[in-house]
Amino acid sequence: MEYVNRTNKMNNRKETILFFIISLLFFVTISAFDPFISSYAKDLGFDSVVIGSIIGISGIVALLTRLPIGILSDMFHKRRLFIQLGLLVTIVMWTLAFFIPHATTLYLGKISDGLTGSTWVIYNVMFASYYGVREAVKAVAILGVASPLGSILGTTTGALVANSYGYHYSFLVAVAAAILALILTFFTKDISIKMKAKYDKKILIEQVTDKKIWVISALATVALMVTFATRDTFTPLVATDLGANPLMIGMLANTHLIVYGAAAALCGGYFYKKIGLMKTAFIGAVLQGAVVIAIPYAQSLSVLFLLQALQGFGYGLIFTVVTSWAVENIPEIKQSTRLGLFQSLYSGGMFLGPVLIGILIEIFSRTTGFLIIGILSIVSTILIRGTVKGQSSNEVQPYLGDADGKKISTR
Repeated sequence: MEYVNRTNKMNNRKETILFFIISLLFFVTISAFDPFISSYAKDLGFDSVVIGSIIGISGIVALLTRLPIGILSDMFHKRRLFIQLGLLVTIVMWTLAFFIPHATTLYLGKISDGLTGSTWVIYNVMFASYYGVREAVKAVAILGVASPLGSILGTTTGALVANSYGYHYSFLVAVAAAILALILTFFTKDISIKMKAKYDKKILIEQVTDKKIWVISALATVALMVTFATRDTFTPLVATDLGANPLMIGMLANTHLIVYGAAAALCGGYFYKKIGLMKTAFIGAVLQGAVVIAIPYAQSLSVLFLLQALQGFGYGLIFTVVTSWAVENIPEIKQSTRLGLFQSLYSGGMFLGPVLIGILIEIFSRTTGFLIIGILSIVSTILIRGTVKGQSSNEVQPYLGDADGKKISTR
């Protein structure tokens, strides 16, 4: 029996390593071309309205498809298949965009980007299945590292290729990563649901009416609003005023991603054990908010880089925790539906953040915009200390075992 258990652990370890690599390639696939689409579309002669709608359409698609994809994967018990279909769509559409440069093909490419991105909910659930229900929270935290690492790898590789051959060659980086990921998926096992129970529509009703998932999604939405409003929109303008060139602006974004990845990695292996999920989330939200308030006052690029790193750390803590909360004590049959709802709801933050801070800056000033966005992050701790805590207090804490089998508090 001991030999069998040891063998199963070794097999699961191989599965987790392989699937983590696939997850890295997934983020390369959806990020390799992002920094260059606007410039490429402009070179093709498209106006600003067309360019903006091309970039924004993937977010709309993700908003509309994440929940249905989660539900369908639970219904058909074919999670690996949905991952493979997402990768296949990317391969076809971005190859088409490469050979036929046109607004229509770029639209199709970004639509496929949204569809492929929507399958991330399946990645979370499938990866968690290798750990088991009792360690699902830890698994989600570990997989969270794939997002910043894969994004950095994708944008860096895409930049090198685009610089050498042209903007649209970054599309081929995404296609190559998707092909490699697709091949590797055939060597994975879909063990998400061992007993193929019939999907019950009551699962969807149960998740939609669950107050906790709405509160958790609100926290994730605020975290994303702050990040997209600052890191992806107006912090680069602060950097430009301080004399940054495009390369340094790219490095500034990567600084956030790298530190975010480090924070996500430390959550499952350190912070959850030492202080629990509740305090980890609280520290992350307050840190991110305080740093955002300070960004407009940066007097040099070195100070701005430091602030960007601290913001990335705070974001890594809060966003990893809320994602872990989303699967806390949730049976496998319900996880895809729940995460699909969760990811659909927080997608709104990608739109709301830049719009809100843009309005505030237009009416008042940049400093005021950063101030209110930062306060919003800090105020979100009320949900952490109040509603989420109240919801969790009557639930059984999930088991997060370390190498010695010691129990880790999630409070």
